[in-house]
Amino acid sequence: MKQLAAEEFDLAEAIGGVRGVVESVLPVIVFLGVYLPTHRLLLASGLALLAATIALLARLLARTPITQALGGFLGVAICAMWAAYSGSAEGYFAPGLAINAVYAAIMLISMLVRYPLIGLADGLIRGENNWRTSPRMPRYYAITLLWAAMFALRLGVQWPLYTSGNVAALGTARLLMGIPLFAVVIFISWLALRRKDPDQSAPEPAAPAAEIAPSSDQPPQ
Repeated sequence: MKQLAAEEFDLAEAIGGVRGVVESVLPVIVFLGVYLPTHRLLLASGLALLAATIALLARLLARTPITQALGGFLGVAICAMWAAYSGSAEGYFAPGLAINAVYAAIMLISMLVRYPLIGLADGLIRGENNWRTSPRMPRYYAITLLWAAMFALRLGVQWPLYTSGNVAALGTARLLMGIPLFAVVIFISWLALRRKDPDQSAPEPAAPAAEIAPSSDQPPQ
């Protein structure tokens, strides 16, 4: 989210870099790659969790920030446990659907209470306490709505695939509507916020040119 206030847009930083992308998509790819040909749910879930564990351990050993890898590990752990509990492969994707529903609702509620979440985030990033009176406020509403639409679109496309048990299509949609869609939305958000704020104050009139005082050698009038 820090990219929202950046002077120059950095796609790699916005999506977590190549390593972050790999950490995000690898567990899903492993799950699909194991389950689709074998239909062994526990094996597929376990190997997906193993992939997330390796990513987390690699960051720990390299002494690099683990926030993204830790979040990914916890997410995969929840997905794997829910798949095992439900006994269905589509259950692996159920937590992601729930998260998108919650995020969409939070975005919409923040607009209804006149605290658009993107405005709050931008204000925190810029250190602005008066962001609610900023000329950017209409853009905050529009961008918050855009993010709500992203989460709702994911839910709208993936929910029918989930209910129909189409695991291959559901996993593919999860991958395509994950980082690629996020990258598009955050870039549009950055473009909207980087526009200069309109000048709210009228320009001050130019001061009249000062009259040149007569020099001392001029004859008195």
